[in-house]
Amino acid sequence: MANEQIKSLSLSSLLAKESRLLKLASEAIPHSFNTCTYDEPGGYIRQAVYLCKTCTADDGTPGKGICAACSVSCHAEHEQLELFPKRNFRCDCPTAAIPVPCTLHKSISGGSKEPPNTDNAYGQNFLGKFCRCGRDYDPTTETETMIQCLACEDWWHESCLHLKGRLVPKSAKSSPTKPRASSPPTAPTEPSSEADIDGIYDEEMDDDDDEEDATLSLIPSSTYDALICGKCVSEIPVLHRWAGTPGARMIIKRRTSLPHVTPGKVDFGGWTVWGEKIETKDEGDIFDVKKRSSSPPSVDASEPPSKKMRTEAGPSVAKVSSCKAPPQDETAQIVLRGVDKRLEGSPSLYSSETSSEDEIIGEGDIFLSEGWRDRWCRCPDCLPLFDKYPYLLEEEETFTPPDDPDSNKSLEELGLRALQTLPRDKALDSIRAFNEMRDDLMNYLRPFAEQGKVVSSNDINEFFEMRKAARSA
Repeated sequence: MANEQIKSLSLSSLLAKESRLLKLASEAIPHSFNTCTYDEPGGYIRQAVYLCKTCTADDGTPGKGICAACSVSCHAEHEQLELFPKRNFRCDCPTAAIPVPCTLHKSISGGSKEPPNTDNAYGQNFLGKFCRCGRDYDPTTETETMIQCLACEDWWHESCLHLKGRLVPKSAKSSPTKPRASSPPTAPTEPSSEADIDGIYDEEMDDDDDEEDATLSLIPSSTYDALICGKCVSEIPVLHRWAGTPGARMIIKRRTSLPHVTPGKVDFGGWTVWGEKIETKDEGDIFDVKKRSSSPPSVDASEPPSKKMRTEAGPSVAKVSSCKAPPQDETAQIVLRGVDKRLEGSPSLYSSETSSEDEIIGEGDIFLSEGWRDRWCRCPDCLPLFDKYPYLLEEEETFTPPDDPDSNKSLEELGLRALQTLPRDKALDSIRAFNEMRDDLMNYLRPFAEQGKVVSSNDINEFFEMRKAARSA
């Protein structure tokens, strides 16, 4: 058609584009995928795991996990879902649990397949489901940020963690917030010690043109280092002592607290942060979410000596304990008791709505601030409580495939290297066939160059179809 524009590239531009793509590929995947991790020392390691959906049965049972090398070498043509790192996991590809053969592993027993990995844990991620909402994950359509729990290594939507707020349009009327469908009934606002969020993000909200879609985070991602979901907090006793204390913030909600909707401000649906003071970036204001000082109360000099705080140890002062763990936060314990009730009434936290008869409710998730491993108490009483959870004390090592020495080489370099490994007669045959194809291609393209015509993909396909027909004739 006369008005149809043809997008074309010169040969030099095409080669430059190919070079850029090869460079990007070598930077994105610089590793070698020639060895299955099944044979790694210890077998069960923390590593990137992929779910092969093609090899998963349709009977509702969880699928199996494969290592990065097998995802490339054995299941490249299959539909896969990246599950990211999982601890204590052994690749299932060489086992009888996967129907296709593993091309990277040879069975020591002499059989075609190894026995199933009985020590692997297969949670809901191996059904393709994530978060407490149990929603299917589709990387092509998922738009929400997800955060991995440090303990169970499941992934959680920010909205399901109650992190995301809704920017109220400036055209809206100022009124009390109506309870959301999944929230328990609430009463009109009463005075409380919870923080007022108005004014904290004024500058960002004024600059946002699309007020209907704008959302802000109750706990900005830059202010915490790790997440532990409420189910895991409930199941790990040592965390009960720290939940809701400085450095281990929680998100809670009071049944009797119904904040007003203010046009141009953020509505978090009544959820607020519990656990420590947060300093805002813009003005250095203190956002006091707990109203409890972390330092001892001041002493009034006018008080009688009997009412003053004793600040120096004397003969009558008992020896101070070496334990640095904070006292349990009662608000956090109320939330965790509610989590325990829900866990007792349903198979998992994922299928349960936040519901409790308590005044204070929450999911029990804790957000650990930077340096949290250094803050644990390691006294003789506390340290043994971490024995079953070593990842809480020390950062885990995650397996990384070895670097590929050929990742920076071009296709021409790799082709020449492969040619050098062939026997002499086969190498000569390969060179002869390549030269014939090159000469035929040059003869085929010469008229295009003489007439100034653009070579399309259809023209190239036609060339190879002609060669295929000539060989079969």
